[in-house]
Amino acid sequence: MALTIRLTRISPTHHRFEYIRADGTGEALELVTREFLTHDLVHFAVETEAGLRGSFYSLLDRIGGYAELSLQGEALGGEAQLTEMVVGPLQASPTSAAAGIAEHIADYMRDMDLRPPRWLSGAFIDAVRERMRRLEGQWKATPFGETMELVFDVKG
Repeated sequence: MALTIRLTRISPTHHRFEYIRADGTGEALELVTREFLTHDLVHFAVETEAGLRGSFYSLLDRIGGYAELSLQGEALGGEAQLTEMVVGPLQASPTSAAAGIAEHIADYMRDMDLRPPRWLSGAFIDAVRERMRRLEGQWKATPFGETMELVFDVKG
């Protein structure tokens, strides 16, 4: 089973984010690109590289509600909370040393009495950055009015 994500370039400032479940249901929203696109792509890269099945994209598939999930990532706890704790620093520090970012995130998780996931490492950060490089290139190559389509395997 897979969740299809469609990102359509509407204008220099906005894009449409659409997700479609295997049963054909889903949601489409117009979003401010500067505020949402990179965050959503980092989520895709992190969740795909780590093989996560309890974070943003899997939750969209199971329960939906982009706005609710975007606002409640940390409130959901568990894997979704850990994912948010990884996505934020990766989005904010795109060029810092991978091993240093991984250790910084792990220290923060321990400070919050959370156990860092086994997959959190410098090699993982490098893999996410490579996937982001490809995703950003694909987005930049998508003409206005056209759609970039991603597939998230929700069953792993």
